[in-house]
Amino acid sequence: MVKLAGSAAESFIRQPDPAVRAVLVYGPDEGQVRERLLRLTKSVCPDADDPFRIADIPPAALKDDAARVADECAALAFGGGRRVVRVAGIADAQAGAVLNFLANPLGDALLIVSAGPLTPRSKIRSAFETSKMAAAIACYPLEGAQLSAALRDACRTAGLRIESDALDLLASLLSEDSASLRGEVEKLCLYAGDAPAPLTAEDVRACCGDQSEHSVTELAFAVAEGNSAAALAISDRLFAAGESPISILRGLSRHFDRLFQARAACDAGSRPEDAMKVLKPAVFFKEINTFRRQMGAWSTTALLAAIDRLVDTERLCKSTGIPAEIVAQRGIMEIASLAKRSRR
Repeated sequence: MVKLAGSAAESFIRQPDPAVRAVLVYGPDEGQVRERLLRLTKSVCPDADDPFRIADIPPAALKDDAARVADECAALAFGGGRRVVRVAGIADAQAGAVLNFLANPLGDALLIVSAGPLTPRSKIRSAFETSKMAAAIACYPLEGAQLSAALRDACRTAGLRIESDALDLLASLLSEDSASLRGEVEKLCLYAGDAPAPLTAEDVRACCGDQSEHSVTELAFAVAEGNSAAALAISDRLFAAGESPISILRGLSRHFDRLFQARAACDAGSRPEDAMKVLKPAVFFKEINTFRRQMGAWSTTALLAAIDRLVDTERLCKSTGIPAEIVAQRGIMEIASLAKRSRR
């Protein structure tokens, strides 16, 4: 087989081809790698903790026991049923035992191997992508249309009815954590219960995303209002809770990007209410008045300056050696001051 992606990968994970004896799940999205490894396991053995049908091999053990993979794959499960053999976190240096199995597969177990990012030159990636009895699934963070499509598919599969604006909002909440997609859909299913009406954006806000996400939104509105005291207090709270400075800056960037889109539409002749309607996700109804006020207070030139400052602040967080929290908060306060100047 070859590298599987998109709907082909999802279809395979739900029901693996019996002819495939080994699967490689790899990529930079560690959460998605773990989730797909678990889903593949459960597609063969619903009880992922069954000690008779599940065998986990530490990659380090393969150095001294090259036959370990073949032996585990050839073993029979006590009580019957197909076995799953997993090697999590493998690297090319430990690939010998897996490559030997691909050359001479024994038994009927499904071998699942996971890894971090692998280049096209990787021995293990190349072997899985070219073997007729193996498959490779790459895991990259979902974003944009891909994330929205995955959410629609997950909601449809779960039988969950959800409004378009609510789906857009959910996608925005998951933009930094796409691996939690199915967990959030499951929470929404429990929240919805037997209610006949589709879920709304307000339902999504009440149920999904952790408190830090809502606090980042609160921070973005405070900064755009020029409320330096509130921005300082909220950012202190986020840092104390362990929130990443980069995630906070990107949350602010999303807010200012949306303000810029709406402000530019107004400059082109649209009414403020029409400009807000084209945003995806739609402005939350409780925030409409504040968002509209901020659209009027900021010019497109000032918004571009704020967006540039956020990009520069993220770069400095990664390059100066100064604690990122200090760098991020300095940039946040500068933008809050810019809001005051923009209003004047």
